[in-house]
Amino acid sequence: MASAWPDGSVAYPREGADVPTLVGSLGGRNVSSASDTDLLAMVVGWQQVIGGAMAEQATLVRELGARRLGGVMSALPAELAAALALTTTTAESLLVRAESLAEHPALDRALRDGRIDARKIDIVIDEVASLTPASDWDGDRESRAETVSRIVEAAATFACGLTTTKLRRFVRREVLAADPASAEKRAVAEVAKRHVSIDWKPDSMAWVSAYLPAQDAMVLRAVLDAAADATSADDPRTKDQRRADTFTSIFATIAETGLLPCGSPLPARHRVRPHIEVTVAAETLLGLDDAPAYLSGYGPIPAGLARQIAADGTWRRVLTDGRNGPLLERGRTTYRPGADLTGTVIARDRTCTFPGCAQPAGASELDHIEPFDARTGRGPTTLTNLHAACKRHHDLKTEGRWRVRRDARSGAVVWTSAGGITYAMHPQSVLAAPEAVRGEHGGEFRRPPALAPPDEPPF
Repeated sequence: MASAWPDGSVAYPREGADVPTLVGSLGGRNVSSASDTDLLAMVVGWQQVIGGAMAEQATLVRELGARRLGGVMSALPAELAAALALTTTTAESLLVRAESLAEHPALDRALRDGRIDARKIDIVIDEVASLTPASDWDGDRESRAETVSRIVEAAATFACGLTTTKLRRFVRREVLAADPASAEKRAVAEVAKRHVSIDWKPDSMAWVSAYLPAQDAMVLRAVLDAAADATSADDPRTKDQRRADTFTSIFATIAETGLLPCGSPLPARHRVRPHIEVTVAAETLLGLDDAPAYLSGYGPIPAGLARQIAADGTWRRVLTDGRNGPLLERGRTTYRPGADLTGTVIARDRTCTFPGCAQPAGASELDHIEPFDARTGRGPTTLTNLHAACKRHHDLKTEGRWRVRRDARSGAVVWTSAGGITYAMHPQSVLAAPEAVRGEHGGEFRRPPALAPPDEPPF
């Protein structure tokens, strides 16, 4: 952040300025006649507006959190996720940030004054949270609170001149200096949090990340490095490419053989051995068009890649409502009707049906929209009464915090929160029509149909 602007130029951020004042000074400026210096200053000014708006939003989130105690917002993260079309994890981060701004006024002031942004706030919160809990703290609760406050205030003061990486190192150093004895305890606790995550990227690519103990990560690196070194002179791949291919081949072998490295069978999910599934139009497979296909759990992929995957795969017929409509029927290749129905629901829903949730349907639970009751025969196990719901959102429905029904007119899964707000998740198109991809006929997409009046009481 600039320490000083040239004489005569606009200067931002402006300490103590509220959002309306900032918008009034920045809005309506003649951008084309502004100097490069003024344009850069205005970029900084609008960044301060964003910070001020986020601080105001945090105030509202905290108010909702306070009212949550009354029962209306008993699942606030899910409510925020649905309203903002966020994942629940992102909504939880929004709530944590809002509470932290109230707990640490120095961060709130810095955000409003444009000296820190949301990413840096999250870093400070994350690093300070690693301090030993009060029960393991060498001193009393008051001394711990004073230490945390001191570190946060220092971070808020210096954040404007530090990148995110340097800020993280600065706060981490202060935390370790404040409580060196507990570093080993934290390391042991972190081992329990080890996990693997996948982050989808454009161009049919993805990041696979593993959170591991450092020594295990070094074993993985040593093996991949050794495998990458073992190559012939005519191998055109780079060392990084050979590492990636070795890593992938380990899991491809497990998927193909159905055996884990220990020799145990690979467990099935929904009574089907783990596999990948691609939905692609017959015309696309035959090379008559290049409409995108759909890789289950990932999303749209190019036609050429779909043909490559399909060349070595098992094919199954899928019937859709029109070329770019939702799935109606999935061809049977098994002898178990239950497994066939499960596969159809997974292929139709693709993800958990809760608004904003991206958990793949194959990794979710199959829920009866109208609960099954053997005594009355209500809640049948049928395609229209089943939907995919991840465990988190299935539990919200089971606990009565959200109600779910299937709209008879559109086929949408309708979620209603405890506060009475309704979200309709319409059936997803299986494939994009070639004319829509090419922009023919206006390239229009069909609007979802209007919802039918809900039955009473909603399921």
